[in-house]
Amino acid sequence: MSAIQLSSPSASRVIPFLLDLARDPIVWLIALIFVVGAMTSQYYLTTLNLENLMRNVAVIGLLSLGMTVVLLTGRIDLSVAALMIFSIVVGVVVMTEIAPLIGSRWLVRGNTYAGPIVPVILIALTTGAAIGAINGIGVAYFKVASFIMTLVSLTALRGFNYVLTDGHPYYLKAPLYQWIGDSKFAGIPVSFLLFLLVLLVLIGFVNGTVRGGRFYAIGGNEKAALYAGINTRRYVVLAYVISGLCAAIAGIVFTARLKSVDAPLAAGYELTAIAIAVIGGTALSGGIGSPWRTLLGSVAFAAGLNLLAIWGVGTWYQNLAIGIVLIASVGLSKMSRKKSKS
Repeated sequence: MSAIQLSSPSASRVIPFLLDLARDPIVWLIALIFVVGAMTSQYYLTTLNLENLMRNVAVIGLLSLGMTVVLLTGRIDLSVAALMIFSIVVGVVVMTEIAPLIGSRWLVRGNTYAGPIVPVILIALTTGAAIGAINGIGVAYFKVASFIMTLVSLTALRGFNYVLTDGHPYYLKAPLYQWIGDSKFAGIPVSFLLFLLVLLVLIGFVNGTVRGGRFYAIGGNEKAALYAGINTRRYVVLAYVISGLCAAIAGIVFTARLKSVDAPLAAGYELTAIAIAVIGGTALSGGIGSPWRTLLGSVAFAAGLNLLAIWGVGTWYQNLAIGIVLIASVGLSKMSRKKSKS
C-alpha cells in the first residue's frame, strides 16, 4: 500500500503530461513529417540521416533556446547568428595573438589553427556572455528598442567577423573539437547531448525557480512586475546574457562540425531561431512560452527542412518556406491567444 502511495504523486504528474503531449499539434506535426519522410524516401529514417538531423537540431535549438528566454521578456535578439560566429572568431584570433608572446606558433599552413582549443572555447563563452550583457544593458538601462539594439549588434558583429578573419576561413584542428563535432554516445551525437544538457538547465531555471519565473512576469506585464518589486532591468540583462551564452555554445557546436569558422556562416539563422521559438508557442509579445516547447519546435523545423533537402528542394525555396512558416506561426499564435481571452 505504501509503495502505491509513494508512486501515485509522480504518476499524477506524468499521466497529464503524456495526455497533453498526445494532444499537442507540434507532436502530431513531427509524427506527420517522419511518416511522410519514410514513405517518400528510403534514406529519411536511416541512421546517418537521423544523426545529421540531431546535429542540426543541436545548432538551431541552442540558438532558439536563447531566443526563447529573451522573447519571454517581450524583447527580441537579432544578433544571435552573428554572435555565434563572432565568439569563435574572437577565441581563435586572441589565441593566435597570444602564441608569439609565449614562443609558440599555433596558426600553421596559412589559416589552420592547431593550438589548444579549450581556451578558445572559454573565450568564446565569455564573448557570448559579454555581448549579451551589452545588448541587455542597451535595452534595459539606455531604453534602446530591442529590435534596433540587436540589429545594430548584428550588423557590427558581421562586420567584425570579416575584419578579424580578413575575409578568409580559419580551419580548426583539435581532437576535442573533432570529438564535439563527430563523436556519439550510445548512438546519439555528442552535440545533441550538449543541447539537451543546456535545455535541462534552462527548464530547471526558467520553469522551476522563482527567479526564472520573473521572465514570464516581465513579459506578461512589466509595470506590474516592477510594482511587485522585481528589478526588471536586471532580469532583462540576464535574459540577453543567457541568449549570448546559448549563441556561443551553438557556435562551438556548429564550427566543431564544420572544423572551420568563416565570416559569412550562419547568415539568416536569427530568423530561424525566431521561427522555431514561435512554432514552439513562444509569444513575440512576451510572457508565454517554454524551453521544452522550443525543443519540439526545433525538431519539427529541422525535420521539415531535412525532408525538403532530401526531396531536392533548393536553398532559396527552403528560405521561402521558413518565411511562410514564420508568418503562419505568428498568425496562429495570435488567433489562439484571442480565443483564450474570449
